Amino acid sequence: MSIVIGCDSFLSLRNVRNGDLGRRLANHRVLVWVDPLQLRGSCVAQPDGVELGPLEEFDAHKNDRLARLLRRAHLARKSYYDPATIWVDLKLGSHRHNRNNRLRRAASMGRAAAALGGYWVAGRVGLAQVWRTQFANKLCGHSIVQVYRQRLQEVGTNLVAGFSPEGNREMALIEAARTLGLPTVLMIRSRDNLSAKIPHLPEVDAYFVWSDITRSFFLHMYPEVNPDHVIVTGSPQFDRHLDPAYRLKREAFFSLMGLDPNRPLIVYTMATPGLDDHEIEIAQHLADAAHAGKFSGRAHLLVRGHPRMFGSNIKLLHQEYPEARSYPQPTKAAYRSPEHEAQVVQLVLEDEPVHLATLAYQDVQVNVCGTMTIDSAILDKPTVNVCYDLVEGLPPGLSVRRYYQRSDVRQMMSYGASRLARDPDECIRLINLYLEDPTLDAEGRKRAREQDCGPLDGQAGKRIVDAIGQLAGQKAKWVAQQ
Repeated sequence: MSIVIGCDSFLSLRNVRNGDLGRRLANHRVLVWVDPLQLRGSCVAQPDGVELGPLEEFDAHKNDRLARLLRRAHLARKSYYDPATIWVDLKLGSHRHNRNNRLRRAASMGRAAAALGGYWVAGRVGLAQVWRTQFANKLCGHSIVQVYRQRLQEVGTNLVAGFSPEGNREMALIEAARTLGLPTVLMIRSRDNLSAKIPHLPEVDAYFVWSDITRSFFLHMYPEVNPDHVIVTGSPQFDRHLDPAYRLKREAFFSLMGLDPNRPLIVYTMATPGLDDHEIEIAQHLADAAHAGKFSGRAHLLVRGHPRMFGSNIKLLHQEYPEARSYPQPTKAAYRSPEHEAQVVQLVLEDEPVHLATLAYQDVQVNVCGTMTIDSAILDKPTVNVCYDLVEGLPPGLSVRRYYQRSDVRQMMSYGASRLARDPDECIRLINLYLEDPTLDAEGRKRAREQDCGPLDGQAGKRIVDAIGQLAGQKAKWVAQQ
């Protein structure tokens, strides 16, 4: 009998590996189906004990009927249960598509506000739940579900797990499993997925979340879900954070970066490409400051790319210095081109020792409200969050300040694990404050670890496997009795 795991995100296979699911589910055949464009690189870095295959190419947004049903269900839920976050997204769309025409932008904003109000009312009267079911039923009538049904039957599946429900392909896999009566589970892979992603969340037998806070927010967003089905497991992506055996040695790390291991290290981590068109200007300003000796202890700066850009042609700095480097270096492969997609998963998995070393050896983390704030808190490293732009005239919908209106970011900031820089000079001042006294806000970082991350005992993978094994065993027992 087989367990099928959908990994429709370039980061999901890391959870399979870090959670050691192949070995821990050794009594089952474990098949992991990934984005078909990323299959080649996934196979190069294939985790032990699993077989890899492709998900089917599918996007409900490209089917007019499905797209309409999906959009209304998604907007009704987000507008009623998390209006602040969806308003950030709606403003972004209005400003991005009409950035050079104020009149059109104003009209677009008016339509967005009307949509938010209308969908809020729909959510208030319970249509989010009705429309979620209607979309699922319509999707189950699509030919893609029949394709998945056949594939699942061919491999003798007794459980299907989705590790990236925010992806476009995975929803069809899960709905197909449900039509076969198979046990199904979903893992909420990242802390921002409930508020800002996941267009359709299928009804499944168990949902795995990081922590009690995530569980509470999940039940707020999906009050129709049985609370007993939402299980706190921690996150496999944190299972290796506190174990020095998995990180690159200090000397090797600083040699790779071309930086001095005897100086303090500031790390700026980039956001997902495309979210902030001018983030390179923020990073360059800090690189210039490092070159000018403006940081305490003559600290060096490392600008680290978002994993999604690994292997692409995206530049992280206009100019590097001996005191300011970027990693990884850009390639000739265009971002999201077939060449880039083919290798991004491989590069992310191979980067894990560098990623963990970056967290361990940094002295101060800097980012635009990124989840690296939480990763850094796990290792008790202070963070400065950037809340300013370095490009004149950006409309509010395109400013980095917009993120701090989102519910997930407000929750992160509430821990007191980091400090907010509202202008470039304040950013440098706060970095120096932490360099001179890294114990500042240690209590806030402790709160973030304890409340946001869930258990940090390296056993999240085991808890997930225990739950999967129990559900799969129940199915096997049921089949045997028939």
